[in-house]
Amino acid sequence: MNRKKSSGDTFGVPNRSGDTFGFSKPRGINGIKSKKNKPISQPSMSASTIELIKQAMNQKRLIEFYYQELHRIAEPHIIGLKNELLQVLVYQIRGESNSMKLPDWRRMNLDDMSCVQIIDETFFNKVLSSSDSHSSWDEILFTLDE
Repeated sequence: MNRKKSSGDTFGVPNRSGDTFGFSKPRGINGIKSKKNKPISQPSMSASTIELIKQAMNQKRLIEFYYQELHRIAEPHIIGLKNELLQVLVYQIRGESNSMKLPDWRRMNLDDMSCVQIIDETFFNKVLSSSDSHSSWDEILFTLDE
């Protein structure tokens, strides 16, 4: 169907009289802004994804996900805060890596993880050295032992 745009037809943008022709702008799409100009009223990491990672930790099952556009498979060990960022410490065993060194520990920002799912493989607890840079947290929210 070819629809010719008539004068005054603005497809949802109010014309001079304020008429939007039945369309309205969705409310609350901007959210409240934080200091870093990110919306804080709507978290970018869904609570269900965090619960999924916690479930994998409870069951000691691997997670599969994308991080920095790379496919990864890892053991989740700690969810916590570091420098005001919600992060997860994983032991990546397979997949892609920028450093090409696998397996190895990785601390990842939860907001940058996507397509997170639990896979049907289990793992054993790893001992993290207290001298390891990954062992430093501002606050630990969830660990394998909880």
